[in-house]
Amino acid sequence: MARTAKKDAVPAQAGATKTIRKFYEEIRVGDLYVDQTLDSARLFGTNTAEDAGPATQRKKDAAWTARLTKMWDPFALLPAIVSRREDGRNCLLDGQHSTEVAVEKEGPDFLRDCMVYEGLSDEQEAKLFLAANRDRKAVKPFDIFRVSITAGDPRNTRILDEVESLDLGISGSTSANKIGAVQALTALAVMDEKHAARDESGNLIYPLVLSEGRSPLIPQVLRVVEDAWGRNPATWEGIMLRAVAMVLDRNPGARLDRLSGKLAGHGKKKPITVAQWKESSIANTVGGGGSSSRSAPLAKIIITEYNTGLTDPSEILIPPGRADKD
Repeated sequence: MARTAKKDAVPAQAGATKTIRKFYEEIRVGDLYVDQTLDSARLFGTNTAEDAGPATQRKKDAAWTARLTKMWDPFALLPAIVSRREDGRNCLLDGQHSTEVAVEKEGPDFLRDCMVYEGLSDEQEAKLFLAANRDRKAVKPFDIFRVSITAGDPRNTRILDEVESLDLGISGSTSANKIGAVQALTALAVMDEKHAARDESGNLIYPLVLSEGRSPLIPQVLRVVEDAWGRNPATWEGIMLRAVAMVLDRNPGARLDRLSGKLAGHGKKKPITVAQWKESSIANTVGGGGSSSRSAPLAKIIITEYNTGLTDPSEILIPPGRADKD
């Protein structure tokens, strides 16, 4: 049986005739549903004739659901927001994806804490949906990272340990000895995980065990860029960290001293700066792109420069996405 808290009356808006009640209740996730006739496209003003209809609920996002599945922790599951309609059904206004994961991981009898509203109009349901999904201030990546360390997140704990092993730190803004490119560091950690050992359930084994011939990317990448430009804010640009990581991820046997020398412009009339590398990547990216999309063309440019002057095929680096050499 569900545990029901005291039902409190909520003052109705001017002109409303229904009494709205709000209370907490544990509800079987199998009894929570998403009204498939509701469509977020119209809600956010992007509907087409095909989409047209009342708009209050986002369409299922498979990628987000998959991410929640990997992060699943029943203890950290926050209450869902539910509208209990006149027919008695419990319509989810917030918590669709996590409820889907709960059904998959725990089964339909799993009890989820819910904030339940009774007596809502369609307009009021839409307003609650907006309050839960649109009207929130985004949390900065560093703040998420910092709190995740306290929560014991293994990936971010590893990232911090590897950065601090080089007497560097992670911060909300970049300085000579602090890296602010949290998302780039996370991308590097994810690259490592593609080559890491997993248990029988497919979960990563910690401490991370990489396949033979591979070393963690974060320490390598940070050493390479520091050797090229020293410690200054420009050195820790996210686009550069990602690009160098792509080079080393595809070519774990690359010579780090040659790579840092090529980045710095050794042998050129003038040194090459991080800004100049960035300009080259933008010129080779359709529409400019963000730091993530510009990293791939930048990695290819770096590899072209690295390979210049090499004659031994075994020393030639392979661009990301290219098949192995014969």
